[in-house]
Amino acid sequence: MSVAPPELAIPEATGHAQPGSSWKKVPFFRSVQFAVLIAGLVTFSAPGMFDAMGNLGAGGAAEPYAVNAANALVYGLMVIFCITAGGLINVIGLKWALVLGTVGYPLYSAGLYTNSYSSNTWFLLFGSAFCGISAGFFWAAEATVYIGYPEPGEKGRYLAQWAFWKNLAPAIGGAVNLGVNVSTNQTGAISRPTYIVFIVIMCLGFPISMFLPSPQRVMRKDGTNVPSLAGKGVVHEIWAVLRLLKEKKILFLLPAFISSYFYLAYQSNYLGLHFTVRTRALSSLVAPFAGIISSYAMGYFLDQRQIPVRTRGAIVLGILFVMEMGVWIWATVMQHEFDTKNMTIDWSSKDFGRAWTLVFFWTFIGQALQNYLYWVISHFATDINALSRYAGLFRSMEALGQTIGWAIASNASISPYALIGLNFGGLFVAFISATPIVLSLVESDIDSAGAFGVDSRGKVDGDGEASVDPAIARA
Repeated sequence: MSVAPPELAIPEATGHAQPGSSWKKVPFFRSVQFAVLIAGLVTFSAPGMFDAMGNLGAGGAAEPYAVNAANALVYGLMVIFCITAGGLINVIGLKWALVLGTVGYPLYSAGLYTNSYSSNTWFLLFGSAFCGISAGFFWAAEATVYIGYPEPGEKGRYLAQWAFWKNLAPAIGGAVNLGVNVSTNQTGAISRPTYIVFIVIMCLGFPISMFLPSPQRVMRKDGTNVPSLAGKGVVHEIWAVLRLLKEKKILFLLPAFISSYFYLAYQSNYLGLHFTVRTRALSSLVAPFAGIISSYAMGYFLDQRQIPVRTRGAIVLGILFVMEMGVWIWATVMQHEFDTKNMTIDWSSKDFGRAWTLVFFWTFIGQALQNYLYWVISHFATDINALSRYAGLFRSMEALGQTIGWAIASNASISPYALIGLNFGGLFVAFISATPIVLSLVESDIDSAGAFGVDSRGKVDGDGEASVDPAIARA
């Protein structure tokens, strides 16, 4: 077969082409960078603004408990629909999965807005349910783009771009919040116009998502397409996702998947109950930069392919473990002080620095752990179809952890130390369990495998899933 320039070379069977000396420069609108930019803008407008409201503490409400229950509903439905979407992406396509994923977020924010002036919570729960269903598609599609489209040695950099857009939204939202609520130096709810701004921005995600190019249309810098295979039907795809739960490498990583964002429920109560409105607004502006910093630093290191993959993985895992254990010991100390001194923290308070810096490190470590787990599972797939299944399962288990966390946080009678203990214990188990998987990683991903499920050691998997070190099979 003759080699055509990138504008024409899209093989029908696999979407994978071989580079050659006649390849021309890849058009920007068919590049990985353009696809990631579109996904980033949608991430900014939809889940990014969702996170911005969460960074206010209790979605900006005066009392966190109804909002926590709504969040539990969101993530509970995402447990189901992330798994479903992880397979359905291969049937309906990444673009349409992303489009479907944008429609629920404005309804969630509209529910928060109506709840801010009415005690009737039915619309809040309706918006939360709709958001949970659509966000399942968004999370699975988003993850697949960021770790499935990039070429060799650039996953860390593109994951850092994802973190940039994801955290830029809370930062800009925080600037709006701070401008509107700067004079409110007491606890309570944010002003209602703040919700309107969020709703408008969230609505932009739908038209932007229509511009996402399909994997077959994307060309990498070396002239190759993103490896992909034809979907095999809805039932097959859903069962393919569920079968992953039998893999030892996934079972060993489940505690990490579940624990990765479990902390957000406690953080929401921590901010909502103990910090003034303007301080929460300042936090929503500043804290996201912690996630951007950690993502770029870690992404740069993880892309250093001259260092063995196991060494890179082990170093980052060790650093994150020490930081996670330290931050939850710190949280225990601060919670004890809040309980004994009945403090309310404003940015003018003498205790502001040590009380709020904890929030900074939660964001710093939380985003780093999320990116790290994406990087780990990217070594399990040999084509974007298999990768979408792993991504859907990962996000489903992550949503399960958040569902449990928000459900606990919605009950005012449960001690905050229960959430602290679950975070500390869950993360301890997660890191210990993940260690043998990280130490068995091999350079086997969609970069080196091609479209037919051949890993870097020549092993073939007909479903497009890469093998891992034999030590995993004996674990």
